[in-house]
Amino acid sequence: MRVIAVDDEDLALEQFRMEIENIQGVELVETFSWPEEALEYIEKNTVEAAFLDIEMPGMSGIELAEKMRKICPELVIIFITGYEQYALDAFRVKADYYMLKPYDRKDILEVLERARLLAQRQKKRVYFQTFGRFDMFVDGQAVHFSNMKAKELLALCVDRQGGSVTLAEAVDKLWEDRTYDDKVKNLYRKAVMYLRQLMKEHGVDEVFRSSRGACNIDPAKVDCDYYQLLDGKPAAMRLWKVADSYLEEYSWAEETYAGLLKLTGGGGKNTSEE
Repeated sequence: MRVIAVDDEDLALEQFRMEIENIQGVELVETFSWPEEALEYIEKNTVEAAFLDIEMPGMSGIELAEKMRKICPELVIIFITGYEQYALDAFRVKADYYMLKPYDRKDILEVLERARLLAQRQKKRVYFQTFGRFDMFVDGQAVHFSNMKAKELLALCVDRQGGSVTLAEAVDKLWEDRTYDDKVKNLYRKAVMYLRQLMKEHGVDEVFRSSRGACNIDPAKVDCDYYQLLDGKPAAMRLWKVADSYLEEYSWAEETYAGLLKLTGGGGKNTSEE
């Protein structure tokens, strides 16, 4: 778990470093005396938990937590303070824990264990990679597809951001050279059944949904570089600039690629156009 601490008192930060030192699975990546510096840091770096003082000059810990939540909604926020009267304010900004000074290593260990479990629950198991070539990851492991048309159908669903992909649209995009008849409709149904079974095997069957003549994904259940870019996440922007392509193996993705170029002011050429 990657952790930061923010406190305007150097002695308080030094104590925190000592208490958290050598705790297995926890990395204190940075400490800050100024709240503004902490905000800049989480905009550009991955952080899973933040320990915040409340009474600080310029910006209080409560204000800092509110701004951090906007940048990183899944961040676990723990207040460390010597004052009980801020508890209601802390919970108003949906703080996860409220720890009173003085504290010791045992208190830190207890809170960190709770924070670790909370971070795991908040982390989405499924990740879709759309910059460059399309891939699906479950718990960090790439998923193998033996049915390439099913994989392409899933990519189309991801592209639609949760919107329904109808049978007719799927046929038009995936089997554009085939006659729209019962045979091609059956190919679509086989792809849908394959995806349902694949998701079930990986324990993420809630991600992919199908109904009569349509299918879609639930975007609330997944993470995706494309979605992160639309949300303005700096890390996703960096990935986009490096890849400079979107679902490059699928020609139907060119429209979305062009839209992303306009959105980001990027340049380059989608390799699917070559």
